[in-house]
Amino acid sequence: MLDDLPQRPLRVLLAKLGMDTHTVGVTIIAHALREAGMEVIFTGLKQTPEMVCAAAIQEDVDVVGISTLSAGHTRHLPKLARLLREAGAEDKLLLAGGVIPQEDQPMLLEAGVGKIFTMGADTRDIVTYLKAWWAERQAAEVP
Repeated sequence: MLDDLPQRPLRVLLAKLGMDTHTVGVTIIAHALREAGMEVIFTGLKQTPEMVCAAAIQEDVDVVGISTLSAGHTRHLPKLARLLREAGAEDKLLLAGGVIPQEDQPMLLEAGVGKIFTMGADTRDIVTYLKAWWAERQAAEVP
């Protein structure tokens, strides 16, 4: 039955929060997601949680992915998760990736981050995770 329905590509917003200006990782992720058929929007550098939340809503994305290397994740990610909830956009999957110490991960997951991919994660694993999440979500939308 799902095969008969028109499929739209998964829309992913990627962002760098705060003063983090390292773009190698997010560029590699963007390329892998595009190669897998996903639509990717990159907000650019030095974004605030408010800017990313607004862009996620305006662009009507399904996933918000934050790449972090500057240790601002414990401040910025919980705030972004809260802003998405307050804006009625809690249906968007919030992902985090980059340099995120193991000891910070439980707090981020509890705050609303759906999945964390640490530095060195295989892009194929990220694509597989997103495809499975998207398939599950689309199946849930079928009447």
